[in-house]
Amino acid sequence: MNTDLSVCQEALNRDPVLYLDLTEAVRRGDGRVLGAEPRGALVAFTNPADGSDYGYTMFADDERTARMLCAMIPPDPGFITVHEQIYRDLLQKCFGFSELNACWQMGWLRTTAPPLPETEVEIRPLTAAHLPTVCANYQMEGEAYLSRLIRRGELYGAFDADTLMAFIGRHAEGSIGLLEVLPPYRRRGLGRLLQSYMIGLELSRGHVPYGQVFLGNEPSLALQQSMGMTRSIGRVYWAVRDD
Repeated sequence: MNTDLSVCQEALNRDPVLYLDLTEAVRRGDGRVLGAEPRGALVAFTNPADGSDYGYTMFADDERTARMLCAMIPPDPGFITVHEQIYRDLLQKCFGFSELNACWQMGWLRTTAPPLPETEVEIRPLTAAHLPTVCANYQMEGEAYLSRLIRRGELYGAFDADTLMAFIGRHAEGSIGLLEVLPPYRRRGLGRLLQSYMIGLELSRGHVPYGQVFLGNEPSLALQQSMGMTRSIGRVYWAVRDD
């Protein structure tokens, strides 16, 4: 099987925003193509420290291609994101993933960042001292993962002096996320401020900024679309286990 995404470019062009998690990983050097053909592709996210694979993203237009790509994934894949619902039974059988959490993929397709509003709020990287606050207000990831992001300098906070009011980050696989405004500071525009900051930061790194919004999270979807983020036509799915 080919290891160049160009062989499936026609398929990727159908919905470029949907596949940003896959194409950006390869373009940035955060992922490598394990297999590609006109009707599907599999990309592994690679740990730069030791070259190991810690997660996978894939698309396939038919069950034959899906089976072929899944056969290239080890038994304990960490996580898998997919772009079609046809995988559910296959992922359950091969890896024990029983649910697919659907998200919209959001991409910033402009070359300039949204302007940052004039504010006295300071945005700066979080430190280990902020980890308890982050863990208490963001339950979708574990403490070890959040701690790693802080050590890598990939979690940022909005501060009033030394008071943390909101935070946002860049996930290990490259997406913008983890946005949370602490309850006492909501409705002050902090979510928009942090999202704008991260878009600018990713653009300065030469990246196409992207992230995901879970279906049903209408406030987040409305915020990102009002800022100029483009929503995918299809959906990306995070495969999860029952445990």
